[in-house]
Amino acid sequence: MALTLTEVRRIASDVARHDYPDVDVLGVTPREGSSTSAEVIFAIRACDHEPCRVLIGVSRQISEGECRGTVRAQLQERLARRAS
Repeated sequence: MALTLTEVRRIASDVARHDYPDVDVLGVTPREGSSTSAEVIFAIRACDHEPCRVLIGVSRQISEGECRGTVRAQLQERLARRAS
């Protein structure tokens, strides 16, 4: 059974709160053209340079643990890329 958008938001919020306290989840939407994946939009608080938003895509056809790992890895990668 696929994760719901609400579950993906909860997982993404948990990851952000635990690993990146200056990052908030703005929203989760279905990925255009797909019923099995979602896009998670994050905002960086006290952002002093653009981009202040980060977008990641995650499959909804995975377990909660796999989703958590995917969110963590992609968010870490996007934030590192943004910092360089």
